Amino acid sequence: MSWKQGVDLTAKLIRHPDQLALMGAPTSAAAAAAGLERGPEALRAAIGTRLVEVGYQTGDAGDLPAELFQPDPESPRAKNVRAALGVLEALRLRVEQPAKSHAFPLVLGGDSTVILALVAGLRRQAPSLGLLHIGRHADLHTPVFTEDGVVEAMTVSHLIGQGAPELVRFWKEPPLIREPDLVLFGLVESDAIDRERLSTTAVGRFPLERIRREGVRAAAETARERIRAPKRDFVVFLDVAVFSSAEMPGAPRGASDGLALAEARETLACFATLPTFAGLAVAGYDPALDPDRRGAAAIADLIVEALASRHTALVQPKIEQVEAEPASQPSAADAERAKSGELSHQPAVPPGEPEAKPAAADATEPRSATAENSSNAPAAVAEPQAQTAGASGSSSSSDSADLAPSDGSEPANS
Repeated sequence: MSWKQGVDLTAKLIRHPDQLALMGAPTSAAAAAAGLERGPEALRAAIGTRLVEVGYQTGDAGDLPAELFQPDPESPRAKNVRAALGVLEALRLRVEQPAKSHAFPLVLGGDSTVILALVAGLRRQAPSLGLLHIGRHADLHTPVFTEDGVVEAMTVSHLIGQGAPELVRFWKEPPLIREPDLVLFGLVESDAIDRERLSTTAVGRFPLERIRREGVRAAAETARERIRAPKRDFVVFLDVAVFSSAEMPGAPRGASDGLALAEARETLACFATLPTFAGLAVAGYDPALDPDRRGAAAIADLIVEALASRHTALVQPKIEQVEAEPASQPSAADAERAKSGELSHQPAVPPGEPEAKPAAADATEPRSATAENSSNAPAAVAEPQAQTAGASGSSSSSDSADLAPSDGSEPANS
């Protein structure tokens, strides 16, 4: 059996788990200000060749043209929505290409709307997806329920089919994600709009206080079951704003308590080793707030560690299995016959009884001409030979016992 045959083919997007497609979307069009468009370049530099070093065959799809935030007085309730839509259309096409060849897409984004393109690009290959959204905010604003018209704050509403019409229709059959299939993990701050909207949706929510009360691992496992991650394809979105600005330079200024790096690492580890892990998007990093690139290095570590554990879980065991297979193994029929002693045509030696010693070779073979010419030998010599020959029948009963493993386990079927 090859390692490819060993992959769960119900995870339609994970047939080549050692192949990865890296792409950047340097956009701040949907953000509240410019700056995030410089994030993908800095993160790409921090990652460098590390994904290749852990074993991935990495294809670089390049970066899209940069799209910056601009004042938009003509659309005050959904600022720059047309520019944001243009980025998403182009990024969706970039995601679709590796998805067709079953490579894993890694999207380095500017603002958080890039997750829409990742999901849409994969949906052509998967009928449905789950989403683990690791972020500080619920992002459930809409053009109707908004105070500032920032489209990025509407990202989750767009995903569940309730945001700006242009971005809801971005996927021809909305919603991109069903509400029960989406989990908001790490919530720290919720304004009045998000709190009201959360009370009316079926989106799963794991506030930071709940995560710490239950324990990161336990909360992550509950979230994993909520989106049916072990059985159905899912993607992960990491918004850098989930971290405090003190621990993560590059996160928004003034961000207070947030998910700790160690907590994020443990959360990602709970999801990354599943064969249904279909894509990762990271956004929200502003290099202007991280002059020494300490934050970029920390984010790169999170990405590489998560994907390295994925590679170890999905690729290496399959290769090792092929290398460890013996040149030949008994067939299933032979194994059954060995268990019953049929191969030797004698019953197997009962447990606890000593095996009979094999008879001498000349006692079981036809007598040679020399032996025939010795018929005048004394009877005292002939009798022991006859007794030895009679014992050879019981010695064959040990043959079937030799076919079973010495530790008492049953022979493995091929």
